[in-house]
Amino acid sequence: MDNYQKVEQLVSKAGCSYEDAKAALEGCGWDMLDAVISLEREGKVNKETVEQKSEEPVEIIPEVSAEKVSGSNSQQITYILDDSSSGNNGKAGTSGKAEGTKKRDHKLWKRIKSILMNNRMVVLKSNGQQIMDLPIVIPVIALISFFWATLIVAVIAMVFGCRFHFEGEDLGKTSINSTMDKATDYAEKVRSDLAGKANGEKNTDN
Repeated sequence: MDNYQKVEQLVSKAGCSYEDAKAALEGCGWDMLDAVISLEREGKVNKETVEQKSEEPVEIIPEVSAEKVSGSNSQQITYILDDSSSGNNGKAGTSGKAEGTKKRDHKLWKRIKSILMNNRMVVLKSNGQQIMDLPIVIPVIALISFFWATLIVAVIAMVFGCRFHFEGEDLGKTSINSTMDKATDYAEKVRSDLAGKANGEKNTDN
């Protein structure tokens, strides 16, 4: 921007005369900002013109800087874009996600609680006679607290023909009980094979 353009711009912004704008710029080394301050001190700024200019829409550049370009008479002015709103949106988004996660966790826990309270495990002998009828929460606690011991006891019980069935709207399904029956059948088969081998070895020895 040359000196003539600076004078024209200062006249437009400050509402002063051409002579006053030129004199102010010359006195301030053609520094626009200092010239405006000098005119204000001398009372040569037209306040009505300044107010009208302030009401005009200003394009905001999202850059935080207001610096003078060194080594020249030009001046670069950019404006600050307040990022507080975006920060608030970020916080609101984080809060919304946290609340959504909390709701999902609550629904999951409610579902688990329903399964534990509304289902049962029944232990039957090979002839179908019922041995035990337990709330499902008891074997679940046993598995969590004594996993291997509980698993070994269950396998031994199946080897000797005990069957585990589940009752309730969640676990009392034919597919689940059918799977448990197959596991018991397999355990009994393994026991029969081992017993057959043991008898065969005894007969061979005799």
